[in-house]
Amino acid sequence: MKKKTIGLALGGGGARGAAHIGVLQVLHAAGIRFDYIAGTSAGAVIGAMYAATLDPEWIEQRFRDFIQSPEFEALGTGRMVEDRDPHSPFGQLAKKVRDQFVIVMSLNRSSIIKKEKFKAAMNFLIPVQEFEKLKIPLDITATDLHTGEIVVYSSGDLIEAVVQSGTIPGYIEPTLAEDKILVDGGVGLPNPVPVLKEKVDMSVAIDINKRIRKELTELNIYNILQRSEQITYNILTEHNVSEADVVIRPDVQGLHWSQFEEFDTILKNGQDAAEIMLPAVLLKIRKQQSWFTRIKEWVV
Repeated sequence: MKKKTIGLALGGGGARGAAHIGVLQVLHAAGIRFDYIAGTSAGAVIGAMYAATLDPEWIEQRFRDFIQSPEFEALGTGRMVEDRDPHSPFGQLAKKVRDQFVIVMSLNRSSIIKKEKFKAAMNFLIPVQEFEKLKIPLDITATDLHTGEIVVYSSGDLIEAVVQSGTIPGYIEPTLAEDKILVDGGVGLPNPVPVLKEKVDMSVAIDINKRIRKELTELNIYNILQRSEQITYNILTEHNVSEADVVIRPDVQGLHWSQFEEFDTILKNGQDAAEIMLPAVLLKIRKQQSWFTRIKEWVV
């Protein structure tokens, strides 16, 4: 009897990707191994690190080293989150100045940071350069701004694929390739379950999408547009993950993609979510004897 295959879909979310690491640690410790991985944005980064090493503990330590590195500092993510009291007079003034600066800059530039800085960060995190050196097959997604089509990479330059998949629009410089403008895979496919679904018998998705956690109290153009975009993104994400056999949703606390200072909290929340869903994952696997036998072989 042919053994059934299991795939893992890792969604995008920037710093919230720490939850992916926590989930992988729990599933790996339970003896679960994956035959195929698909990753988008932060999921592409963690997916590449795991497919290269099969070691979630190494991934955690490497990320901790990264957050203390010059490569991380060069990304300037700490400046993306307002740390002043927005209700104080000084905080309101600072917000107005910042918003006006962003508007002026956005008319003259395509990004805040250059692609090379992000590529240096990915070279720090990912220990191999090519898909062919991975221990598990991996698909990585990017989005073409010209057509809206999803571009899927599975061979060749791994670092370049991860960079394109994590190119947050407006923040990281897009990639111009032939007739394409390539940015974050999450723009068109927040979670890559559809890419994975036809390649495996069973799929597990990790959803780290930012949820709406509070009412919209201040009605202005920026807040209305931002909330509208978030609702659309949430609906698209839910549509993507609905195709998975099991969905794990860590509590990512509505954090902004740049809040890497919350690494410990999100990592722990990923572990907690995986512990809760572990029986459901194992139950799906054990529905056929070939899957159950495979789990026992891995554990032994």
